[in-house]
This record gives sequence, C-alpha cells and structure tokens, in this order.
Amino acid sequence: MTGGQDPRERLLGLLGLACRAGRLALGARAVAALVARGRRPLVILARDAGAAQRERLLRLSPVRRVVAGAVGREDLARALGRRELVVVAVADPSFVRGIERLDLAGMAGAEGAADKAGSTGTDSSSGVSGPRRGRGRR
Repeated sequence: MTGGQDPRERLLGLLGLACRAGRLALGARAVAALVARGRRPLVILARDAGAAQRERLLRLSPVRRVVAGAVGREDLARALGRRELVVVAVADPSFVRGIERLDLAGMAGAEGAADKAGSTGTDSSSGVSGPRRGRGRR
C-alpha cells in the first residue's frame, strides 16, 4: 500500500488482509459473536446500513470503536468477496492499529456511533467514535 493511496482504499485493503488472515468477523452474527466472547473489536459499519440493523449493531457492547459511514455496503462486499456485507469487525491489535492510523476524517458522513463502554462520544466530523484520545502516536 502506498502512502498517497486514498484512505478508503487503504481501509478496504487492510480489511482484505485481515480477512485473508482469518482475523475479520464478517456480518452481524459474526460481529455479535466476537463481542459475546469478550473481545472489544473495532467495528466497521457501512454508511448505507438499514436503520434497524444499524441500531441493533450500535447497541453491541463492549466495542473498542465504531467506524460508521467510511464505506458503502457494495464497496465493503466487493473488497471482501461477498455479495452483500454491511458490517465487519476486527479485534486483532495489529490490524486495529493499522486501521486507526488511517486518516478517517472526511471519509465518513456526519453520523457515527458512541462506544457504550466508556466513550465520551462521537467525533461527528469523522464518523469515528470511541474513547477520545490525542492524535499523537507513541
């Protein structure tokens, strides 16, 4: 992946790598099962997810962060070799760090979801939610 590549394409590329490595939960049931096992995944929710499904997925707790609106369902499905896909989640720390390093600001619409397990809210400008921390990397 190149540094000048579109952040959306980089996100889809990282998700593809995670999928091939067996580190990605695909679909609402798999994401819910990952959360039920006590993992705190980073959840990627398609911007065009249905209202009822969106609400159901946003109630999952605990999650590390929800990225809502960065990609559409067709792009997500195509990148991962599926016919239709609205939500994926990754709990592997290396993939989570890679996704969090992407410049997700501007990729998502004004909507996002709060992490129900300790978040101070949603950064509505980026559609990324979760615990608010400084932008600097250690």
